[in-house]
Amino acid sequence: MHTLNYLRRTAALGGLVLATIAAAACGLDNNAMPALSGPSGFGRSVVMTASPDQLPRDATSQSTVTLELRDAGGTKVSGQIVTLGVSPGAALSQSQVTTGPDGKATFSVVAPSSTAIMPNNSIVVTAVPVGGNADNAVSGSLSIALLGVSNSTAPTAAFSVTPAAPELNQIATFDASTSTDEGSKCLDVCTYQWDFDDSTTAVGRVVTHSFSVARSYSVALTVTDGVGLTNTLRQFVTPTAPAAPTVTLAVAPNPPVVNQQATFTALGTPAAKHSIVRYEWDFGDGSTTTSFGGSMAHTYTARGIYSATVRAVDDLGQVGSTSLQLNLSIGVPTGINAVFYFTPLGPLVGLSISFDATQSTPSNGASITRYQWNWGDGSADDDTANPIQSHAFPSVNTFKVRLTVTDSQGRTSISTQDVVVK
Repeated sequence: MHTLNYLRRTAALGGLVLATIAAAACGLDNNAMPALSGPSGFGRSVVMTASPDQLPRDATSQSTVTLELRDAGGTKVSGQIVTLGVSPGAALSQSQVTTGPDGKATFSVVAPSSTAIMPNNSIVVTAVPVGGNADNAVSGSLSIALLGVSNSTAPTAAFSVTPAAPELNQIATFDASTSTDEGSKCLDVCTYQWDFDDSTTAVGRVVTHSFSVARSYSVALTVTDGVGLTNTLRQFVTPTAPAAPTVTLAVAPNPPVVNQQATFTALGTPAAKHSIVRYEWDFGDGSTTTSFGGSMAHTYTARGIYSATVRAVDDLGQVGSTSLQLNLSIGVPTGINAVFYFTPLGPLVGLSISFDATQSTPSNGASITRYQWNWGDGSADDDTANPIQSHAFPSVNTFKVRLTVTDSQGRTSISTQDVVVK
């Protein structure tokens, strides 16, 4: 019985061996022979060691890395170019090395600074052979431990706003430079996402923004560090609305005179650090206009009561306004009038005649300041404030006497009469 079982096992094994050989034979028939020269089609492997294998976070300490390259058969490979890589924050003495006759190459790794964000608190060095059949090469990697704080906590978001209480439509600067990670300023190692609570967002450590509606805004800053940990800070920003400008309005003469030009003067006063950009005029008689200065001339053509309004507009678009009620329905309808009388009527040669201009009237709101007489006989009283004058004519004749009156608004009126001297 034992002999029979042995024979059965032997026969089964013999069949398995034959099947394996047949399968191998089929594989050999269907594959090309490897090249007789050049790199092997089989992968090459990289082995690295570091001395020391721990570095402090001081940005100066170095570790020497020895790299050894072997082919699939374990033979050392010389003259092979190897590309090097390292974790961000650390530095390499070179980006490529070439293996020597012993299949080895060396390079240095410089430690990161104390503020660098290093996942797992270590430096990862990579080495990849390049050249022929590099797609079959096996890259090598090496970890160098770091001494000090590791990036294991979320960053701390912080930001400032300048100005702290911006005005409406004023551009404010939002600065997240004081955000920290692992006890140090994160700066450009972190990323920054802003939400201004008015349907707008921004990305960046320092950004600008303005608000157009007066209310409090819950501005959110989300800081993300190099390993994806995040922290969000919300801070209220309340833009201020500066006071609207104030404006005063004067007119000369007051009230104006029908059919004579009047001068309107507006003085707009804006909030601090702002300016008046224009004046909008409505003279109440259907006439409107805009000016950049505060002075405007206007003439009313009919008697009546008018409301003249001026609006001072500042650089924020805010408006201050004021009005003047102007009653042009009373007083002298056409402004200054020169009027005079004389006695006696039918004067004689050499007889003193009295001329009276007290019935002359100035423009509304003004006063007569000057009476000028021309007697028509070659003589004149050119400048006097006295409305009553006396004059004697030297001969029998008809003399054309002319009176010119001037008021305090600078307006003038002229009146003439013929004086018949016997």
